[in-house]
Amino acid sequence: MSDDKNDKARKGDAPAPSPKGVSVVALILTALVSAGAAGGASLYVSKRTAHPAPSAHAAQAAAHAPAAHAPPGFTLALDPFVLMSADSHRAFHAMRTTLALEFAPATREEDVRPYVARIRDAALSMLRAIPYEVASDPAQMDHLRAELQTRFQATGVRGIARVLITDLVVQ
Repeated sequence: MSDDKNDKARKGDAPAPSPKGVSVVALILTALVSAGAAGGASLYVSKRTAHPAPSAHAAQAAAHAPAAHAPPGFTLALDPFVLMSADSHRAFHAMRTTLALEFAPATREEDVRPYVARIRDAALSMLRAIPYEVASDPAQMDHLRAELQTRFQATGVRGIARVLITDLVVQ
């Protein structure tokens, strides 16, 4: 029998892990699993309360509501404009803006492409004349869109449904 013990010692068998080490590992794993489950449950509940299920009345009203806006035809995104705008004290401010034009569904893109240079010229001419105070005033955006659309139509392009100011940075 003593030979069996010596053989095991010579072979390098590791002693069995202590029960205390196993219980610490089990405790840590249990804590991690519990924390993950609690975090997942709180995330699930917070998303459910942020977006409550619609009531039957709301679902019925949505079914009978008129369609929002019809989708536009193609959209022509113009390259960004970078220019200087003067304020009332004749100090200059850098301005960067990007415009896009939505066209009526019946308007064909190939009919509009020849007008792109004229559209850019009209936009640049108008944007350079805008004082800094107007360009930096959010209340003026609808007026700017309407004025741009009028100028674009004067270039001969037809079918513009909407002018979008997709980017406007004024320093």
